Amino acid sequence: MADFEKAIRDVETRLRARGLGHVFDGVRRIRVVREESFHDCRTFVIGLNPADARKPFAAFHARAYLLLHELGHQFAEACVGPEGRKRLAPLFGDYDRPYRRLPKPRACGADHVSRYAMTHPAEDFAETFAVCLWRGWEPARVDALIGSRSPVCRRKVSAMRRLIGDSAARGPGAAGTPPAEAVRARRFDERKDVFPRRLGLHPVGRADDAPPVRAHGVHQERRLRAHLLRG
Repeated sequence: MADFEKAIRDVETRLRARGLGHVFDGVRRIRVVREESFHDCRTFVIGLNPADARKPFAAFHARAYLLLHELGHQFAEACVGPEGRKRLAPLFGDYDRPYRRLPKPRACGADHVSRYAMTHPAEDFAETFAVCLWRGWEPARVDALIGSRSPVCRRKVSAMRRLIGDSAARGPGAAGTPPAEAVRARRFDERKDVFPRRLGLHPVGRADDAPPVRAHGVHQERRLRAHLLRG
């Protein structure tokens, strides 16, 4: 838990230094979970499983990077918005299409930053977002990764860097839920002690919130399987 707290503090500090504190502030809760890491698009709750940081599918393998990936979904929902995501479809594909991931390939294609990015357009967006910000941690490795990819992948990275720069310049109040409302909700949760140490880490377990309407990760796939069984 202490290592995750350090990683989260590190990410928060670096995001604020880049003018992206509103992305972090929009998250209502960050929890450590046993299931697969996820970002709940309805409640803006993030669940992080430490084991996921050791899996070889993402571009980089660190707890801070794992959080950056999930914050990529937060960025897409709260800062880019549905119209912005539609404009990005020629590059990333349809972010909002039903979430059914493709099997993880054995090798990464040249048009993507990682194998995980190849499983769904939403994961492609989140992985590209995470890689762009991870340059603040490991610039040489990120530059080497991007340099080894195709022109298509580099266009994705360039587009993402523009989005990040525009959001930093614009600050809070972009598309999606107003960050001020999310911050007020988070402070309310803090008074209920669901934010231990005022950080946002919650002990292992499941969320008490209602099932998400749309989530990236294990929640969405379980909902799809349940729907197919009922049909």
